[in-house]
Parts: sequence; structure tokens; C-alpha cells
Amino acid sequence: MHRTIARLLCLLILCLPNGAIAADPRLERELRELLEWLPGRYAGEVPDPANAASGKRITLYHKIVRIEAPQFGETVFYHQISRDGFDADRPAQQKIYAFDRNPERTENRMRSWVFYPNQGGANLEKDPAAIAALQAAALMNFPLECAIKWRRGARPLSFVAKVKREECSYRSAAFRQNIRPEMTYELTRTTFGIEDILYGESGAPLFPSAGVLTVARVPLPASPAAPVGSMAAVLAASKADEWRALDPARTLYMELDAGRVIIELAPRFAKAHFANLQALVANRWFDGLSINRVQDGFVTQWGDASERKPMPYAERKLAPEFERAWTKDVPFDALRDGDVYAPQVGFVDGFAAAGDRKQGRIWLAHCYGVIGVGRDAAEDSGNAAELYAVIGHAPRHLDRNLTVIGRVVQGMELLAALPRGTKALGFYETAAERLPIRSVRYASEVPEEERTPLEALRTDTPSFAAVTEARRNRRDDFYQRPAGRIDLCNVPLPIRVAR
Repeated sequence: MHRTIARLLCLLILCLPNGAIAADPRLERELRELLEWLPGRYAGEVPDPANAASGKRITLYHKIVRIEAPQFGETVFYHQISRDGFDADRPAQQKIYAFDRNPERTENRMRSWVFYPNQGGANLEKDPAAIAALQAAALMNFPLECAIKWRRGARPLSFVAKVKREECSYRSAAFRQNIRPEMTYELTRTTFGIEDILYGESGAPLFPSAGVLTVARVPLPASPAAPVGSMAAVLAASKADEWRALDPARTLYMELDAGRVIIELAPRFAKAHFANLQALVANRWFDGLSINRVQDGFVTQWGDASERKPMPYAERKLAPEFERAWTKDVPFDALRDGDVYAPQVGFVDGFAAAGDRKQGRIWLAHCYGVIGVGRDAAEDSGNAAELYAVIGHAPRHLDRNLTVIGRVVQGMELLAALPRGTKALGFYETAAERLPIRSVRYASEVPEEERTPLEALRTDTPSFAAVTEARRNRRDDFYQRPAGRIDLCNVPLPIRVAR
């Protein structure tokens, strides 16, 4: 009879052949993802958690690594939080995490232990003897009911975990009173965030909360020679699917005597000008024209110096496309550092963009290498027959005053290192000074074997977030004081030859 009951139970709750209970497949899938995503190095600028009301911001570094510590559990991680870099000798906080692997569990839970201040043990993962000697009783141990319960987040590809204060209480030796914590963890493939609020016996928080402090993943270097978190290390460690091939139908090749200038176009922001440019290129209008203006620290400009070449196949004047409506279909990857010229900045289709969500408007920013449409005083006097490339400090005051149509992705040195024009605004004095343009073609018109196969790093990837952080807080030997912030036009937009 007992065997019959056991068989019935196995039919109801899924048993393994030996009678053991199998884990819920959904929970197992979630746990595998958690264990894959959690370890890593994360860095970023956040509000100062020790003084949330001050408005001060600091850089936080998180290092989460897997360790073999069976005294805590089967799957254990060491977490170091620091304000002075990875592998800190005196971290701000250290934790041990252990995941529950019990197949009978109904949720994915993580136990947590916290090191006492000045307890030592920094960079524990490098010292197996210290790991073996570490015991739970020597750490601040949260009770079982304070387990951190992970579940999938509301956003795609995210996990969240919470500890509710009504479910958790412990005696704090540091604060000499009973504490009720309220903790929130947020994890994606690219970010890690954490918030700790400690409620004392009075029911009030012991410290003001700065919110969930979220930092970006910093990939490990591909080799020991590359500094952790450096741009070179990040790009070397990037994954193939983090790169996108340039679309030949919106990539221009401008052939000069000195070489090829490659331009990626942005039709999402300038549809009419893009169509006019297509007509001009299809009819070989630029072939034999010239670079006519090079103004130091500003722009290189090209087109018809005579201003008399006919264009029966294209519009002479176009309505300006200085900005566009900020609709839901615009894929915007935000930059959190703020901006002088716009309420919001970030990246759209691989281009630096600025916008105002309240007004529902967005536009491309005048960064180094940007391609714009020249015009006279009248707003409708541009038509993509006269183009310029920014070769100096980003003239952001031009934003929303000229139509931006693309950016140079290769060959910028061929435009930036030209002799400067000596006439007003950098125009060349004589026809002999002008540099001829051999041809302008779309990559799609060029035989495949003659194309330059380029890829751009996608701006919605962990590696792009890490590249941005590497430039926001430079940590190589030369930089003694990291900036802590980054300007939109200083964010690199990496390009490479396709592998």
C-alpha cells in the first residue's frame, strides 16, 4: 500500500527514477540564468548612499565571483563592494551569497551573510585557505526568513529580489538594536542594482535611502596585458552578436585621391534629404566636384563650388529636417550623465541623439564626425547637395538648426587633416586649392569584393555600456583623477572590420 501511495505521489509531483523529487523545470531554468548572470564586475556613478540628501555622486565598484565554500552551501558567491576600484584591499562591504538548490523549493532563494567592518578577507576568491577557514558564525548572519527571493522582473531579461521588512528581523551588533531590513536587488545581463534600507526599533529608517543603486557590467579583459575595464579590454572581450554590420543601402563611399571616406546615413531623422541624396548619388552628381571649405576646428565641406551644376533629378529646396517627433518606434539608449543642450541624450541607430520627451521631439547631435546638410539663411535652402563633416570640438549650438544626415565611420583623418582654407569661413581661395572628389557611391552599388566590411558596436549591449564606463572613469596609469561623468559627444561609437 505504501508503494502504491508513493507511485501516486510521483505522478502528481514529478519524481526521478530513484524516487527523489525533481525540481520545477521553470525554477531550474531561472536559476541557471541567475547563476550565469550574477558573477562579474560592475561599475558606475551613483548617488552617495551614505549621504543621500546631499546630491553628491560617487563611483561604486561591485565584484561578484563564484567560490567553493561548502560550509555555506552548494552554490556560493563572494561579493565585494568598493569605492576605489575592483580588487580593493579595504572594501566598503563584503558579502557571501548561497543559493538554495533544494529540488522541493517553490522559489529561487539566496541566503546572505555580511562581513563585520574591518574583518579582513578582502579578495577572498584568491585565497582558498581563507575560504576554507571562514565560518557562518563569524559573519553577520541573516535569519532563514530573511532569504532573498529571486523572480523574473517586469522588464524582459531581468530578475528582481526583495526582502520585506515585515518578514525579516534580526539583532544587529553594530547598531545594538533589532533591525528590520528592506532590500531590493535588480539584475539584467548588463546591470546590477541593490538597495538596503534598515529600519530601527523606532520604525524609522536609520539612514535615508538613495534608491536602487544600479551600475553597469564591465567585461573582463581578453588577456592579462589589458587593464580591467579599459576600452581595449572591453572590445576584445565583446561578443559577436553585440556588433551589427553596416547596411550597404545606407552606407556611402566617397573616394578621394587620398583614399576612401565611409559615411553611415541616418534616414530615420532625414527621410526627404536621404531620398534626395539617393537621387544625386544615383545620377553621379558628386563625381568630379570638390571639397571647397576646411575651417579650422569646425567643418570640412564639399559640393558644387560653382553652384550652377544642374540637378533635374533632385529637389533644389527641401523643408528642414532639424528634428523629428519622438515616437515609440524610435529605439533610444539613454546616457545617464545629463547634457547642457537637451533634457535627454543617448543613442538612436548608433548615432548620438538628444531630445525632449515632454515636447516629444528628438534630433541628432553635432558631434565630431557628424555629416550635416549645408544651407543658406533660409531654412529650406538645403537639399543634401552641399554636405559638411564636423572636424572640431562638437558644435552643439548647431543642433536643431541644420539637418544631420549621417556620420563618418572610417576615413575621418582624410577630412580632418586637410589644409585650412584662407578665405572667410575657411573657404579655399582658388580652384587649384580645392580637393577633387573622384566619386560617391552607395556600398550596395559597389561589387562585394570591393566593399569595406565594417561593423558597429550596438549601443544596447553590455560591451557598449562598459566602453562608456571605461571612458567615464578612466583607470589606466595616466589618469589620476577619473572624470566621473561623460559628455554625449565623448562617448566612443566603436567601428571595426568584420571578422
